[in-house]
Amino acid sequence: MKKLLMVVLNLLFGFIGIVLISSAPALFKGANFFDFHSYGASLAETFTAIANPAEWVLTSDNLATLEPVSISFSQFLSGPYLYSMPILLMSLVLSFISAFLLALFTLLSTGPIKRMLLRFSKILQSFPDFSYVFLIQIIVLYFFAKIGFLLLNFYSLGDERVYLAPVLCLSVLPTLLFYKLFVTLYEEEEKQLYVELARSKGLSRLETIWKHCTPNVLKSVFYQSKSIVWLTLSSLVIIEYLFGIDGILYYLQSDFSSKGIAFILLAVFIPFFFMYAVVELLLKKGAIERNALFEKFNLHWFDSQEIQSSSRQFFTKDKKKSQPIALHLKNRLNLIIPSAVVLGLLLASLLYAAFTGDHVEQVNYIYNEEGGIESSAPHPPSSFAIFGTDPYGYSIAQQLLVGLKYTIVLSLVIATLRIFLGYVFGILYAFFLNTKARSLVNSLADGMHFLPLTLLVFILLVPVLISSGEWHSTLWERITFQILIMSAVVLPITASAIGNEMNESLKKEFVVSSVLIGGSLSWILAKHIQPQLWPKLVLMWVQHVVQVLQMFVHLGILSIFVGGAFSQMDSPRLIPEIYELSGMIAISREVFVTKQYWMIVPPFVIFMILIYCFSTIAEHLISQKEVPLKKPKSQKPQENQSLAASFTRVGNAKVSDDAN
Repeated sequence: MKKLLMVVLNLLFGFIGIVLISSAPALFKGANFFDFHSYGASLAETFTAIANPAEWVLTSDNLATLEPVSISFSQFLSGPYLYSMPILLMSLVLSFISAFLLALFTLLSTGPIKRMLLRFSKILQSFPDFSYVFLIQIIVLYFFAKIGFLLLNFYSLGDERVYLAPVLCLSVLPTLLFYKLFVTLYEEEEKQLYVELARSKGLSRLETIWKHCTPNVLKSVFYQSKSIVWLTLSSLVIIEYLFGIDGILYYLQSDFSSKGIAFILLAVFIPFFFMYAVVELLLKKGAIERNALFEKFNLHWFDSQEIQSSSRQFFTKDKKKSQPIALHLKNRLNLIIPSAVVLGLLLASLLYAAFTGDHVEQVNYIYNEEGGIESSAPHPPSSFAIFGTDPYGYSIAQQLLVGLKYTIVLSLVIATLRIFLGYVFGILYAFFLNTKARSLVNSLADGMHFLPLTLLVFILLVPVLISSGEWHSTLWERITFQILIMSAVVLPITASAIGNEMNESLKKEFVVSSVLIGGSLSWILAKHIQPQLWPKLVLMWVQHVVQVLQMFVHLGILSIFVGGAFSQMDSPRLIPEIYELSGMIAISREVFVTKQYWMIVPPFVIFMILIYCFSTIAEHLISQKEVPLKKPKSQKPQENQSLAASFTRVGNAKVSDDAN
């Protein structure tokens, strides 16, 4: 009964959170960034609409007359909703089954086959998710040109609905994520003692994996699948846009009111919430609790003697342990090469800004020797424009050089801010919140996993970054606001994840002993928790860098640009305030139809290079951090022998002589 009550409370918290988010655009209308009067009125309107079933309607534009029409919420659920959600569910099921079978094949493979599969999956994971739409389209068109048969239909027109192509495109990224998760969990599970016992009884590796490891792995995969569902929900929005599906995104853009946003977000949130809640009740998942010892001790923040001791230890460090980087160059290539690539791209962009002032050349027409028009924008790649031009005639290569610095710097800043804020709130979560407060934070984090992150950021940024007249804010104010929004929107999830990792560290016996002998909070964090948490923080940081890069791509496709953009009365295109890589992605849908791939390939390759480099850096940092932790294990028997000998000398001199 208590667990059912918690499910109801979590649902209530999620419901209230969605309503608060849905009314957030009212905060940023007009000249003020925080108009709380409009926000309060929007909240009241939303709650009134939810309480009155007669107002459960959405507004959409009639494509024939371009006049707004009302669509009941039941019509939305039976029409567009039942078009989008089956695509999502079929993609997740296909991804899960494919990843499971592929992971089993990888585990049973040896040598070069296994290494090739893992390396290939890492390369594919570096592709921005929207790129699979173009890759699959190119393959289909190639076969169509060869055999004259169209394998897949790529665009939804009128009552004609496409399923197979969206499902395949949407399932690629979750398949890679599930695959990596399965392989990691199986490898960890095979290190357990019961696996060695099963193998010693004569069971084959396949039998051991299937009968003993799989049940535990599937349970772990279910609990960790929320983040994959979270990413897939954001990808669904982009797939809908590229395939012309009149689904969730279409009606959200048509009815961008607080009431409409709330209804649509609740329609996405509730099914996944109940699915996970029911399965967790069946699996009887236990809550993550803090060691009870810390409920009774009031830890002091700092201790002067500990600070002096740490300072002396720092300045008297044995310098013989530090060796020149050149001696480790070969082992650090996985760090040096990708770091050099990222820094080289950033430096090239900064130098271009210093020498040219971020100039981007525009060429609308190319004339031949007779004075006739040879080509009009967009121009394909040629000698004068190595990557071609966009529809307005602006050089794509120069736009890349201008936009690289914004993409790289903002991605690093947002990811760092996410981890920093998550770490600070994680400390509050682990050391200062009681059980009920931690349960509330976990509930908010779980609820966030069932809301498309791209949609949330889109909802919050539209009122600030799109203008039809004069700006009421400066460029750097808008960029700062975008950084804060993209950082804060994941704060409950980041704080909960880091706080729960700290909880696991607090359960270790040596941490409890440190508290009992009077260790301060700063000492426990620096000496006990941080060494265990560091590899996971690095991995989380890189994951957030990659996620931010993916989010820039999504926002660019939805015409949300860094620094903002002006809307035009006579054109659906927006004019970006600054050149940035995500702004170059905005023409993806046109490229998808016109097959002018040169306009989208350069930024796509840059995003892929950045994602691959950051992933490689993370793997190296984690492996280097874990190496020192393995060394004491080989010395354990010697330490135990020396300790045993010292204890026998105290207790029994005769035994001591024998030992000597």
